[in-house]
Amino acid sequence: MKVALIGRSIGASLTPAMHEEEGRAQGLHYSYQLDDLATPSRAQVSLAEALVSAEQSGCRGVNVTYPYKQEVLALLDEVSPDALAIGAVNTVLFKNGRRLGHNTDYIGFRAAFQAGLSDLPHDHALLVGAGGAGAAVGLAMIDAGVSHLYLHDKNSQAEQRLAERLSVQRPNAEIFSWSGQENVYGVINATPVGMAAYPGMAIDLGALPNLLWAGDIVYYPLETALLHAAKTRGLRIMNGGGMAVGQAAAAFELFSGQPANAARMAAHFRQLTQQVGF
Repeated sequence: MKVALIGRSIGASLTPAMHEEEGRAQGLHYSYQLDDLATPSRAQVSLAEALVSAEQSGCRGVNVTYPYKQEVLALLDEVSPDALAIGAVNTVLFKNGRRLGHNTDYIGFRAAFQAGLSDLPHDHALLVGAGGAGAAVGLAMIDAGVSHLYLHDKNSQAEQRLAERLSVQRPNAEIFSWSGQENVYGVINATPVGMAAYPGMAIDLGALPNLLWAGDIVYYPLETALLHAAKTRGLRIMNGGGMAVGQAAAAFELFSGQPANAARMAAHFRQLTQQVGF
């Protein structure tokens, strides 16, 4: 059973190790490869070409990550209702000559948010990032109890598109463009800023004096600059590990057709992060 991950600057991803270890635990011959389109040998390869290459190599499917979660929609034959609602796909199955798109980011983030932050006030919150990951995270935040969601993205058109999509999907929630409002209890970073390959912070926490919590979907490193700043202020923090495990477990089930042991995958993830110093 062969699958792959397509993205840019993904060399530090722990997803292959998580998938392969769960496959071994279930007695499967399971191979998970990386196709990093930021490497010199693949820099001229398009997403469309990478998908064809994965199909021709015998992959059962692929995960798709930054920056391709929205671009991939136009290259699919069918999209699940959840992924269609989100407007982004991170898991593609190849079946009978067709490409079927799913989104497991929503599942992974919602579970992590509910476990890590939902006991704190969270009806007013800020989401930084309106790309493919942000689309899934925003919908999950609303479904986890955020009634007033502020959006912020350096791409104002992407921000507006996500606001319109979320307003249609969840009309009972109020969606705003963040322009310095201070009445938010928490912030989630759904951009790649903070990754080893994209260092820095996507937003200055000094502009949010009333914060109680902060979360990040980045997991390498586990403590991003944003989370370090939040911890220094005494805020509750949530790293990207919970989402990473949750989306991987759901994707594993789609690829293999077998239930994943999420607790086992989480334990393996913790072991991996200790080994590599995340």
